[in-house]
Amino acid sequence: MKRSLLIIAVLLISAAMLFTGCKKASSPSMDRYDAESKNIGHFNGNIDYAAEAPVTTMMPSDPSGSDGSDVPSGQNDVFAGRKVIRNAELDIETLEFDNCVKAITAKALALGGYIQSNNVSSRGYYYGDLRYAATVVRVPADKLDEFLSAVDGYGNITSRSEKVDDITDTYIDMDARLRSLRTEYDTLLGLLEKADSLENILVLQERLSEVRYEIESYEARLRSYDNLVAYSTVSMDIREVSRETVVEKETFGGEVSRRFKESLEDVIDGFRVFAAWLLGEFPRILMWLIFAVALPIVIVVIIVKSIKKGKAKRKAKKE
Repeated sequence: MKRSLLIIAVLLISAAMLFTGCKKASSPSMDRYDAESKNIGHFNGNIDYAAEAPVTTMMPSDPSGSDGSDVPSGQNDVFAGRKVIRNAELDIETLEFDNCVKAITAKALALGGYIQSNNVSSRGYYYGDLRYAATVVRVPADKLDEFLSAVDGYGNITSRSEKVDDITDTYIDMDARLRSLRTEYDTLLGLLEKADSLENILVLQERLSEVRYEIESYEARLRSYDNLVAYSTVSMDIREVSRETVVEKETFGGEVSRRFKESLEDVIDGFRVFAAWLLGEFPRILMWLIFAVALPIVIVVIIVKSIKKGKAKRKAKKE
């Protein structure tokens, strides 16, 4: 009887905590967050929540009273007091590949960012062994505009896109759920201290394990969101070129002049590539020429000799 009453009490407490969290969140998307939390890594069961650093919390605030700490540089006040993720993608052409990559790296580090990945490769023989780099950097969100302005001077930007994701509602929902789970955790700990039977202790410990798992999942996701908000991601495709693409509007005469120069350069490059190929492949070409010429000659000689032998035999028979 006591065990049944304890189970009912635990279920009622859990339901009350969940209802409180959902009421504070006031969002229809909480079920989706619950489902997602089940796919996050398992806890180790040895976490000291009293000693753990608290996760940053955020509640709705009046834009007029916000300090604007979450507002990226150059954005309107509409983002004040909100959780916003800003990312950018750039396509860059450069005549000085090494200097461009070094300058981008140095600027990111100077602004307090870091290089997340940097892959450099050659684009192949037919591109004149020109190089290519896929670079991803993380820079503080409030330094993103400064970084993009600096990169604009390191090379020729042929494509640029920026994306802003407002995760304020999701963040508030998760934060409210996390706080309700922590309250439930403390309540269950109090019941565990008063439990007077092994069955009751086992029931409470099972629920505590479930709550610990959910708490750790939400804390990990909130830390991930905080990192995405604090540091913007800039993905860059850096291509070494022999001439840069014109991205500004041209006059008719300027366009004709540019196209004539490009055509002339293409012709010269074509001759250069052909000459390099011919000289580089000359031994192989010579071998194939000898084979192509010598084989027909040998075949013709064999055929002629056979014909002569046949005629000689027939003549000898007649005689």
